[in-house]
Amino acid sequence: MARVKQSPARRSSQSPALKFEQRLVLHQWILGLFGVRSFERLAANLKAPEYEGFDENNVTRFHYQLRLLFDRPELPHDVLLAYDQNIVRHWRRITDRRNHAGPFLYPKYFQYLALLFTEIYLDRYFRDPERLLTELNSHVEQFNQRAPKASRIEPYTRQDLNKVAFWMATGSGKTLLMHINILQYLHYLNLHGGRPVNRIILLTPNEGLSHQHLKEFQLSGIEAELFSKEGRGLFTGRAVEILDIHKLREEMGEKTVAVEAFEGNNLVLVDEGHRGTSGAETGAWMQKRNQLCENGFSFEYSATFGQAMKASGNRTLEQVYAKCILFDYSYKYFYGDGYGKDYRILNLADDSDENIRRRYLTACLLSFYQQLKLYRDKPGDFRQFLIERPLWVFVGGSVNAVRSENKRKVSDVVDILLFLATFVRERDESVATIERLLKGNSGLLDRQNRDIFAGAFQYLNTLGITPDQVFDDILRVLFNAPTTAALHVENLKGTDGEVALRLGDNDAFGVINVGDASALCKLCEEQKELVVTEKEFSGSLFRTLNDEASTINILIGSKKFTEGWSSWRVSTMGLMNIGRNEGPQIIQLFGRGVRLKGKDFSLKRSRRLEEQVAPKNIEILETLNIFGIRADYMRQFKEYLEDEGLPANEDRIEFVLPVVKNLGNKKLKIVRLKEGIDFKKKGPKLALDEPPDYLVRHPVVVDWYPKLQAMASGAGRTSEQAAERERHYFDEKHLAFLDFDAIYFELQQFKNERAWHNLALPRSKLATLLARRDWYVLFIPNEEMEFRSFQQVLRWQEIATVLLKKYLDRYYKFRKQEFEGRHLEYRELSEDDPNFINEYRLLIERSREDIIRKLEEIKGLIGAGKLRNVEFQSLHAIAFGRHLYEPLIYVGNDLIEVKPVVLENEGERDFVLDLQKFCESDEGKAFLAGKELYLLRNMSRGRGIGFFEAGNFYPDFILWLLAGNRQYVTFIDPKGLRNLEGPEDPKIRFHLTIKELERQLGDPAVILNCFIVSNTRVPEVGWWDGGMTKEQFEARNVLFQREDRSIYIENLLKRVTASS
Repeated sequence: MARVKQSPARRSSQSPALKFEQRLVLHQWILGLFGVRSFERLAANLKAPEYEGFDENNVTRFHYQLRLLFDRPELPHDVLLAYDQNIVRHWRRITDRRNHAGPFLYPKYFQYLALLFTEIYLDRYFRDPERLLTELNSHVEQFNQRAPKASRIEPYTRQDLNKVAFWMATGSGKTLLMHINILQYLHYLNLHGGRPVNRIILLTPNEGLSHQHLKEFQLSGIEAELFSKEGRGLFTGRAVEILDIHKLREEMGEKTVAVEAFEGNNLVLVDEGHRGTSGAETGAWMQKRNQLCENGFSFEYSATFGQAMKASGNRTLEQVYAKCILFDYSYKYFYGDGYGKDYRILNLADDSDENIRRRYLTACLLSFYQQLKLYRDKPGDFRQFLIERPLWVFVGGSVNAVRSENKRKVSDVVDILLFLATFVRERDESVATIERLLKGNSGLLDRQNRDIFAGAFQYLNTLGITPDQVFDDILRVLFNAPTTAALHVENLKGTDGEVALRLGDNDAFGVINVGDASALCKLCEEQKELVVTEKEFSGSLFRTLNDEASTINILIGSKKFTEGWSSWRVSTMGLMNIGRNEGPQIIQLFGRGVRLKGKDFSLKRSRRLEEQVAPKNIEILETLNIFGIRADYMRQFKEYLEDEGLPANEDRIEFVLPVVKNLGNKKLKIVRLKEGIDFKKKGPKLALDEPPDYLVRHPVVVDWYPKLQAMASGAGRTSEQAAERERHYFDEKHLAFLDFDAIYFELQQFKNERAWHNLALPRSKLATLLARRDWYVLFIPNEEMEFRSFQQVLRWQEIATVLLKKYLDRYYKFRKQEFEGRHLEYRELSEDDPNFINEYRLLIERSREDIIRKLEEIKGLIGAGKLRNVEFQSLHAIAFGRHLYEPLIYVGNDLIEVKPVVLENEGERDFVLDLQKFCESDEGKAFLAGKELYLLRNMSRGRGIGFFEAGNFYPDFILWLLAGNRQYVTFIDPKGLRNLEGPEDPKIRFHLTIKELERQLGDPAVILNCFIVSNTRVPEVGWWDGGMTKEQFEARNVLFQREDRSIYIENLLKRVTASS
């Protein structure tokens, strides 16, 4: 009997329901405009730190990457550039004050994409809302055809369009995003002639966060105030009004305000509006939010949409957010990108035995002490990684929560206090437990019967101190006490619910932050082990936790304590009173706990920073240990993490994979600076000056036509590309209008960002340079250089700044090349060269036994000398004997963390495989007869061989071809071309520069070359220089990997040998 073929709709109706994050139709629609189906695909090639920042034209480097990577008929180049320029303008405005106070801030890739998505949406929303509605409903229709019945999305209505939401992990910078969203909204409102906004209202979940937001608005230079019922009269709408959502009511009250008081065209911003609300309460406040923005617009921000949807159980709410979440960068993406601390769940299977429970809590205390001890022992080692002093935090639903066990009132907080008191009082038992833990025999098992503290105390075991000495040091370091004493619980009168913890009359080591301090102290009075006292106190232990002078090492508080409080100190977290519906709050707390400043404020853990040698044991301080006062709390927490798509990290292992070095006795030459040469320290003191001949021969080129096209697109106009571009220069009438103070400040900022401290900038030189016409070419239409309005003057100011930045960049690099060129030398390559590695360290979940088995297999092949290429899922181990060490490891996803990252992308991997394939082919063997070929991955900054004159160019590979008595040393860089400036780009011109270097070094037996292997196709860059053929690219040593996959390697090697 023939089977009946089911329709997609019939099949999907029988499938299991989709997860909430799989139903975000607005997010999926906007990804589709880039021609991708997943955020991971869009983000994959934007994550490298070198793409952060703006170029001399104040265009983001992300913009060039997006142009390079994706075919976007819906988002042409000029439109994308217009969006980029809006983002840069808004970003610079809100970071101006912040940049004066600290390091310069640039958007991370995910912040940039969130802002770009907003540009795209608002432009379409204001330009043609009916078309937007049609496009979205077409997408919803396609989604529903594939989706199970229970997961289908209702069509959009016109009213749905005025709400967008951002799912952003805690610590991902949603405050800056919010501020720029305000500027973006006002820009498109004005551009398209919309009705002026009556009020801008920010709704917060509590008073503490309201005050925090007020400070942030001040830093961004945006006028804001806490809402006052007295109002501003005629001035209403000029400032952002910040309002605690709990003060919003149906009717006016003494401390509340009615929703109808805000009628009109409002822009409403909502920060964590759903926090702490049940399904019914959520419906109530949603109704108020909808009333506020009925004739306006709303932006909403949360780190916990997924948990909130699950906790509410409200299907209507899920529909609303599935249709309005514009951007999803939830915690799984944040963590997967290497941001924030690592985390480890110390999940005890069974805590019914009180002795086991006490041993477990002692092990947690010892884990925290190890963090504190390491930090205090080696503060200098960790300073550049911005590690803060560790803090042990206990958090939960309620500090005063009491439950009954065996007809006795029990409190989690009292349990903690009794444990601390007992640990200090019963010295012998505590010392015995410490000894057992340090020996690695805790007897504390997880559900797989594995010891959860195995290998956890490696640093303490290297110190050579006895368990007795550890106990005494814990008293000093953690409890601020020279000897044992009773635990005092001290109610601090005059504070906002603070209770101090101290041993005897020593400095406080802990603080409890609680709503009702008296009730807690009453519970403590029932325990003979605790001494309850009180005293008048005018300060606050809680608010000064982040101060250098704070003596506090332990904080106990409900989830409320994080409201308006921010700290980088949290390193160990204990969970209390975790209920089933508290997922959003706990994930929020978790997000705060894993926050990390990182080196240079990168926000990243050191394992994920490329080319960084981190201090030993830093991972102890970059890991958040999480444990529960009760085992069932941990089971609940693990569930929350799984809901978020995060690994439980209960048991990750580090797998060490050795490498085999193939250098042997080969005498391979490399180019290096002589020892001790440092341009900044030993070079001449520079001052910006008139252009040397080289910069006149190779002038700065600025083409303003693409920017004009972008501005026209941004304003909804069309702009034709001129058949022939007109050239212009600045003259006296232009210079008279320019603000040279502003230009000078921008150039100083540009110089400081690059740490060019050995370069002076005489302000007087700026006008002199601009008056000369021999060092630059400016392509711009005639009418743009004629005075028509003061808007035109701002354009000239921008162009002048761009020209001088480019000149400053070229001038400094020329002077550095001039100095270093006299101090370069050939040196024989040795195995201690920084380009060699000794081993790979891979971090994998122990449960991924398939990956571990495959790594064991690779390790076995290395040990047996039988290494071959191995590909398994996203892991690729390349055994190429001509590379000077093997294997070369490439990992294509986040299942495995590998350090160091040698092959960073598919282009690099493919080049190695293509070269290997050629060498093993008959053609390759014939070509290499009588020759030797070797390859080495050239690491990036700080380790590899770089060429400053080509814009800090670190080619990805060095290839040696030995023929007779000659060494052909070739630098090869597989890369895209679309973000280069054309045939005069320093990286393209480097094929000539390196020949000048060869002549300078003067060894006829060494021939230097440089090639770019392009993964961009010829038609995508053929417009360069008015039109270029493939042969013209090849004449500049640019070869095309994708078009000529089968022949480009052979062509490259033949060109190398023909270059002598």
